[in-house]
Amino acid sequence: MTTGAWRRARRAAAVVVLAATALAPRVLAHPLATTTVSVRIDGRAVDVTVVADADPLIAKLEALAGNDSVAAGEPGAAPDGVTSSASRLTARRQVLVDHVDVRFDGERVPLVWQEASIDTNGRATLRLRGEGRQAGKTMTWAATFVYGSYPVAIHVLDSGTESVQWLQGPQASEPVAIAGTAGFSRTFVRAAWLGVTHIVPNGFDHILFVLGLFFLSTRTRQVLLQVSAFTIAHSITLGLTLYGVISLRPAIVEPLIALSVAYVGIENLMTTELKAWRVAIVFGFGLLHGMGFAEALANLHLAQSQFLTTLVSFNVGVEAGQLVVIAAAATAVAAATHARVTWRRPIARLASAAIGLTGFVWTIQRLI
Repeated sequence: MTTGAWRRARRAAAVVVLAATALAPRVLAHPLATTTVSVRIDGRAVDVTVVADADPLIAKLEALAGNDSVAAGEPGAAPDGVTSSASRLTARRQVLVDHVDVRFDGERVPLVWQEASIDTNGRATLRLRGEGRQAGKTMTWAATFVYGSYPVAIHVLDSGTESVQWLQGPQASEPVAIAGTAGFSRTFVRAAWLGVTHIVPNGFDHILFVLGLFFLSTRTRQVLLQVSAFTIAHSITLGLTLYGVISLRPAIVEPLIALSVAYVGIENLMTTELKAWRVAIVFGFGLLHGMGFAEALANLHLAQSQFLTTLVSFNVGVEAGQLVVIAAAATAVAAATHARVTWRRPIARLASAAIGLTGFVWTIQRLI
């Protein structure tokens, strides 16, 4: 490829990057924060707690009920915003109950509505309760009112065991043993897999942050220093936040995580060498990402008896996800630069520009 042709290709690529970024949809750091489900099993009794953003949840339930909105004069027509939302949610309680499927040994457990509340941040908490004819040996969960990805934490009180599974929309969970005690290895693997999927494919902003670290330099030592600083930092705040030592609202953490993505991308355009202050800043951003990871687990109300195991294995999964991202990026760049090594720098600059611009757009989106 001639010098002129390469320049034209770079300009075209830059235009594509800018256009794609400008049209990028709003992306949140943690899809888990949209809907989380906790199921507690005590003998034959089942207690279900659903936490979700109130407005989208109400819209889904009303759509499932076949109405665009609650008609005037029906429960839910109150003028107060929160009261109206709570009333609309209560008015559709049977729709939600009908779209939840809890089964013991394949037999559906009838559920009844207990209560619902909406906090000042617009998050709804709903509680359902049911009782099977017998305790059963296995349990499965499915819900058709959730359209995206969400985690389900299943706690068996008799044995003190827990299972966390990430489901997609109406997908049913794998059968969970509710008789006996789950083995350590099974619990570890499930929590580790949750950590992996929290990065790939669900943590798109975490993916871009890690790529930003990778594109600074091809030197392995520089990549490892940054990733190590990030890993140590997010491990610290992941543990401290889950144990309740520190706390920061998602409304603050989410924009700052997006800002960290913008920073690493933009700085890559200004330097090719790893500076000490870059490592320090990456460490600081790692602290923020750790709080974001903790938010993913905190809403699941994990069993205290296996809390440490879940924390460690989830973190192992997160690190594995990050390594997958770096390995994939390294492979792609190596393939792209096989014909001409000099292409590596322009590719890194284009990728960094896209990362920085995307992070900036997300920061604005999360602030408004």
